[in-house]
Amino acid sequence: MHTEAAMARHSSLIAFLISCPVRRLLLLALTTALLGCYIQAAAGTAAPPKGVSLSFPPFTSSLKCVPAAGSKPSQICHAVTGQNGPQILLYSENQSVISTRYQYNSKVQLWKKGSPYAASFSTAFTVLASPVDEQTFTFGGGIAFAITPDLRVGQAGPESFGLFEVDEKTGNSLRGNATKTVAVEIDMSRNFASDPNAFDDPPIPHLGLDINSVKSVVNKSLGSLESFTDRRIAVFIDYDAAKQLLEVRLQKLPKNDETTKPEKKKAKRYFSRHLRLSDYVKEKSYVGFGSRVPIGDDGVYILYDWSFSTTWVPTK
Repeated sequence: MHTEAAMARHSSLIAFLISCPVRRLLLLALTTALLGCYIQAAAGTAAPPKGVSLSFPPFTSSLKCVPAAGSKPSQICHAVTGQNGPQILLYSENQSVISTRYQYNSKVQLWKKGSPYAASFSTAFTVLASPVDEQTFTFGGGIAFAITPDLRVGQAGPESFGLFEVDEKTGNSLRGNATKTVAVEIDMSRNFASDPNAFDDPPIPHLGLDINSVKSVVNKSLGSLESFTDRRIAVFIDYDAAKQLLEVRLQKLPKNDETTKPEKKKAKRYFSRHLRLSDYVKEKSYVGFGSRVPIGDDGVYILYDWSFSTTWVPTK
């Protein structure tokens, strides 16, 4: 009975509202508002955050170089102009291998608590590992694309690309729950090889996925040092938040050639891994690189370009 009475009152209200043009406009506005509320309720939340799009060049000034204590950024990260535009040379003017961060200086949002959306991301960079005098030896280098909670190197040594302090027996981070780091490493030297009690690191050069540890959860060989060094390497990393799938591709560009452009479709997929990124990194994190920077007399890393973008997608 109460329902029938309510329906009757509702019908009377509609009849009253449509009895003149002004009331019809009021009805239209009311209907639109109710429809908006219905759509928002159906979605369960407001619209997702906007994605970000970063690229180097040209935003060199937005990248922050943070070396280990005792070194100045100007001694490690060197901006130069190559034949194809700006480049970043990573090498140490000190007489030791240095751990260094080179990251975008603002946080980016990758997920949001309680939201049915999360950020898929794509990142790509081109790098060259160049020993001096064309010597294909282990010159102490290594570079990793990394998602981190901060820009702090602290006491993190070269063995972890400056991302966190490690337990040399296991490779695990000593920062515990505060680590919140996921990285894709290109490893050029086995820092633990001289310690028989250290974890077993694969032969160099290799590509690995690191989650709160430098003992990679998956890794693949990059072949011989001769085939890998002194040539541009294009790396493509894609994360699909809906599928919770991370894919890593790599393209070896021709030696002695700085004109051929990287192409993802020509890159080889080295590995993929299912993971929910929100389980391992903070909602807002820093993106960029951690590096084990070689002594300049031994060699240099050249970063030619880097791009990073996010697209928010429904995950529920």
